[in-house]
Amino acid sequence: MSAMTAFRGADRQVGGGHLYATVVGYLERDVAPRLFGGSDGPSVFVPAAALTEMAGWMAHDAGQDTTADRHFCRALDLASIGGDRQLEAHILGSMSHLSQHRGRAADAVRLARRGTEMLTATRISAPAMEARLLTMAARSFASLGDSAESASLLLQAERVLDDEPTSTPSPWVGPFDEGSLALDAARSMLALGQMHEARRQADRAVALRPGKRTRSRALGQLLLAKVLLAESHVGEACHLARGVLEDTRSLSSLVVTRQLADLRGLLEAYREEEIVAESLTALSTALEERRWLYQWRGSERGPRSPAL
Repeated sequence: MSAMTAFRGADRQVGGGHLYATVVGYLERDVAPRLFGGSDGPSVFVPAAALTEMAGWMAHDAGQDTTADRHFCRALDLASIGGDRQLEAHILGSMSHLSQHRGRAADAVRLARRGTEMLTATRISAPAMEARLLTMAARSFASLGDSAESASLLLQAERVLDDEPTSTPSPWVGPFDEGSLALDAARSMLALGQMHEARRQADRAVALRPGKRTRSRALGQLLLAKVLLAESHVGEACHLARGVLEDTRSLSSLVVTRQLADLRGLLEAYREEEIVAESLTALSTALEERRWLYQWRGSERGPRSPAL
């Protein structure tokens, strides 16, 4: 648990690209021997599942989605053996996010609903997890253009998140809070073209993320910048972009870097404006400087597969 907490805290600040190999090494060196032939018994399967899921998120953050998918599938199997149904449902939510990211919205909905059904069937009261699963489904319906279903699920997630849990939360499950919900709601609204609500939710997501949550704060700011551009607030969008560049100098997150590149592409339409030209230069320079961080990620082969 101490290792998990330390890895999670560091990941939020410096990104999965810096930590992936360390977490995989910890799994292979310290966890696998206890899992296969050790004296710990079934109890070690649950932390092994949680750490393997963490490795999956770090691989995703580093742009290795095929590797991330393998980690999530292994983590789900390990959690099932260990008997932690909350962790199983949580991992299904992670798999839903990855499917959505890869453009497989129908699969994302199926995985999120499978997680919700698991909580219902086992009578587990875990409001934060239920809200996360509802939000994952809402994002997928938004990408499919179903605004009514997406809005309904987001409202349900907001209500559920306020509930008090009656089951003991699994200590191995990562947090989902109002900031997480606001960021995903903003993504959904942007996909649906509902800019006023997208801006409100993006503002809220940024406000709820302190500076030490470097990656999630940057993602919120970049999403807000896209909304501002869509509303023709070009100067504000450029100001946010420059701030993100400064705040993420030591962050190794290909997810954030790709969002910066997307924003640069959107700014091209305004390059005749002086503030935009300056921002485009800064963005291009920074993106070129960060290329070395991802040299080993040039293909989906990525790093060697871990033991777990």
